[in-house]
Amino acid sequence: MTIWKNDHAETLSLNGEWAFALRDQAGTIQVPGCWESQGYAQRVDGPAVYRRSIDIPAAWAGRRVQLQFDAISYYAEVSVNGVSVGTHTGVWTAFAFEVTGAIRPGEKNEITVTVWKPGERFPLRESLAGFLPDVFLMFGGIWQAVRLVAFAGPAFSEVSVRANARAGTVKISAALHEAAGLAAVVDLITPEGVLAASWRESLVAEELETTFTISNRSVWEPGSVALYAVELRLEGINGTVAHFRQTFGFRELSHQGDQLLLNGGPVMLRGALNWGWYPDLLCPIPDETTIREEFRRIRELGFNMMKLCLYVPWDRYFKIADEEGMLLWLELPLWLPQITPRLEQQALIEYAEIVAAVQHHPSIVIYSLGCELEGNVNSAWLEQLNAVVRTRVSDVLVCDNSGSGEAYGCVTDLADFEDYHFYCDMQFFDPLVDHFHRDWRAQRPLIFGEFCDADDYRNLDELIAANDGQRPWWNLEQNPLHPVTKIAFHEQADRMQQVDMGVDGAALARISRQQGLAVRKSILEKVRARSGMGGYVITGLRDTPLATSAMFDDFYRSKYPPEVVRMINTDSVLVLGRGRARVWSHDGDRPSPFEPTCFKAGQQAVLDVALSHTGRWPLSGGVLTWRISGEFRAEGTEQVIGPLEGGYPHSIARFIFDAPFTDRALLLRCEITLETGEQTIRNDWPLWVFPEVSDWPQGIGILDPAGTLVEQRADLWSTAARVERPGSETRVLITSALNSDVIDFLRGGGSVLLWQNSDQPLPAVTGPFWRGGTKVIADHPVMNALPHAGFVDLQFYGLATPWALDTSRLDSVLPGISDQRWLLRRLDNSQFTVADYLFEARVGAGRLFATTLRFQGGLGDQPAGLRFNLAGRWLLYQILLALSSN
Repeated sequence: MTIWKNDHAETLSLNGEWAFALRDQAGTIQVPGCWESQGYAQRVDGPAVYRRSIDIPAAWAGRRVQLQFDAISYYAEVSVNGVSVGTHTGVWTAFAFEVTGAIRPGEKNEITVTVWKPGERFPLRESLAGFLPDVFLMFGGIWQAVRLVAFAGPAFSEVSVRANARAGTVKISAALHEAAGLAAVVDLITPEGVLAASWRESLVAEELETTFTISNRSVWEPGSVALYAVELRLEGINGTVAHFRQTFGFRELSHQGDQLLLNGGPVMLRGALNWGWYPDLLCPIPDETTIREEFRRIRELGFNMMKLCLYVPWDRYFKIADEEGMLLWLELPLWLPQITPRLEQQALIEYAEIVAAVQHHPSIVIYSLGCELEGNVNSAWLEQLNAVVRTRVSDVLVCDNSGSGEAYGCVTDLADFEDYHFYCDMQFFDPLVDHFHRDWRAQRPLIFGEFCDADDYRNLDELIAANDGQRPWWNLEQNPLHPVTKIAFHEQADRMQQVDMGVDGAALARISRQQGLAVRKSILEKVRARSGMGGYVITGLRDTPLATSAMFDDFYRSKYPPEVVRMINTDSVLVLGRGRARVWSHDGDRPSPFEPTCFKAGQQAVLDVALSHTGRWPLSGGVLTWRISGEFRAEGTEQVIGPLEGGYPHSIARFIFDAPFTDRALLLRCEITLETGEQTIRNDWPLWVFPEVSDWPQGIGILDPAGTLVEQRADLWSTAARVERPGSETRVLITSALNSDVIDFLRGGGSVLLWQNSDQPLPAVTGPFWRGGTKVIADHPVMNALPHAGFVDLQFYGLATPWALDTSRLDSVLPGISDQRWLLRRLDNSQFTVADYLFEARVGAGRLFATTLRFQGGLGDQPAGLRFNLAGRWLLYQILLALSSN
């Protein structure tokens, strides 16, 4: 039964304590507090029985009474005084039962609600449970408001308010109940509280429908919240007998080709990914203070949108977003679905109910039908879901499959925009975007529905100290949806006792966040340097039991300085660019990318500056100032000619300086400021200057039976010789193999660099370089020669590798290895295992350096070859110098 609405109706709230029992096959389990806190040890999906006794006023006799629920998870059977009044299925939607014939006015009445949450009876992936079960667990029970409502007369239901911002129209419709002989009145109220239009009609049917056209309307958007209201009244001879008020706004998210527009002006959506994780609640029903604070926090970092990822919060969240001017992307809860006839039917019902309940909120500008849906999703069913949404919304964009169907094997594409979830190392980002872009397709803006993750290290010691010496409850058990081989936060304390990172937990957290900011900054600047970019959603909002890739930590503190994030996450962003080059290789041209921030000593450094600006109004021209600081200084100014229209990046300046001659690598800082008539825009970057390496140590031999180093030999040929086995003339051996000749050479006192870019010959593990791990740089002459600020930054862009050495298993390959010392170590931030990108050790009388770093680059848009990889060439040189001095 639909929920009736009438502000004149009398209401009894049932939001207090319910008597509660949770039963399983062994009997009855009494659970203190809410059912949602049962954890994994008691994975009981029901039945949970809620009971509540309430006195119903005698005056309610003769009135029609509804028992209204705003949401229950998942399946509910409801009875009043032992009389069954109905059932409901679904986590996210409101529903009601007619209980007029079951209640006893003037007496105490008992209400019983029997609930099953998604689990065995109603399989998780068949129940539109969304992503919260993956984050921690699926909550169950009565999780939103419950009330008894007595109607002495007429009421409204199925109220729909659909605005068209471009036409200035608003269409209002509603179903009416017990309204025969009455007149219907609809008033339209401006944001200033002024009556803008009114409609009145005597009723001849149990419905109303009217359309207003408003000239000189105000639009709703961030920074200019214009909320209109419609007031519905039913009037009889004695005045108003039913009243209902609903707010709405005129706003339109649209696109022209690949240009995204909000109310006709260019916009860059800058969203945070919210999984609905509220550890004190478990269900996504934060109070008003929490919601407003959440919006304030992300706005301080430059965000203008929140993506509600695979869940539907309570209605107050949407109302506050309307009031605060926060854009929302509502992703409906279809994730890894178990496709069954029941799900296909139920999803159509629930989607219709969800969208009908929220479609009037101007804050919701994007709907997606699901996330990363794969080839098992029936195209015809997806088209039905798409129709359910589109027929109930207006002036929004709709995406059928966030992440794109083609990226996950689903052939259907019904989206209004491109949407990819590129979770990748930095060097693969631009190649991925280029790979999926096709000029022959209809042009649509690209909005990254999730991306730019940077899992960092959770300082468990701090959490324990803040929790009276105990681990948080959500850190005590393993989520059974995730194997411990992937996620092991519940074993963090034990595992960290077994590893050596050289620093404590607080330092690991700090280092990992510095690295994370460098990654996020680089990728966001790559986005802003491109045209056709409509926006992005950064993963994620706050740390959860599943992941630590968030803008805020477990205490809801920003991980990064807000002023730094805003430089790259606002309407106007400055980005650096470099020219393009090609190289003649194997009798043909090949691309030859530059390292983004590395330069050769004594040569001209040429940098292009682009401005990415969005907004309805162009920027006037201004003065651009650039400064290079550190052990070398240079500066200059450029006049920037306006106007600078919003919507695409502008080339605004090029500056050139002579990189200083130096015999050691330098770390510099580049700062650029653009002063316009409207604002000051700034950004800064680290830059590295590397000496020319030409005097390679003498006596280098290259042993490369598999030919993996063949491309690099030319760069070492003047001082290196290819050898079949190391001999007396070999002072330092560079090898990709570890055969008996190499081991004998080592044990006899030789110096060896094992240059390994695969899982052999030493045991190795694979994984991303930039994502998911904390890299710690040891205090070592080799690493100190590569300037750094205590963390891995863009000087490693061309060195990044998908392989790291599993040094815990070295004894099985190199018996007798000793004095092992890591130089660059990776800690997996969710597995709490370590692997090394570079280490040194003694093998017999000899000295071994082993690495998986790519001195030659060559992955994604890394420099192609040792000759062009300045940081790689310099680091290799330092290792060879160290080995030559053995």
